Amino acid sequence: MQKVVPLLVLLCGLHFANAGVTVEQMQKAGELVRSICQPKFKIDDDVANGLGKGVFPEDKNTKCYVNCIFENMQSMKRGKFQYENSKKQAEILLPDEIKEPTIRAMTACKSSTDGIKDPCEAAFSLLNCFKQNNDAFFFP
Repeated sequence: MQKVVPLLVLLCGLHFANAGVTVEQMQKAGELVRSICQPKFKIDDDVANGLGKGVFPEDKNTKCYVNCIFENMQSMKRGKFQYENSKKQAEILLPDEIKEPTIRAMTACKSSTDGIKDPCEAAFSLLNCFKQNNDAFFFP
């Protein structure tokens, strides 16, 4: 939880200053989360950048890195997609150009982690679902 507080404070501050964040501000906030998760799972920049482009290596460290990102963004908790919390954050924080497609993808992927016991596998399943259902796909 302590890791998430600075990101939420940053994003909330940006929200009050500008009724949402820009894509550039999202990328900067994403860098903060990446700086927490990349060293933990030994993910190099090429792999991390590839995830944002829809290139998803099927190895355990990458899947657990994705879970780390989602958990720090409060989108997942113990392998379960936090749909309501994620939707509320999206409504408040996302830039207009990606807000609606992202919320539609969240709704389509609402149950994509159901029945998956491994949190890393669940996160990877959610990421794949987001990519398949969101023309404005973004992953830090």
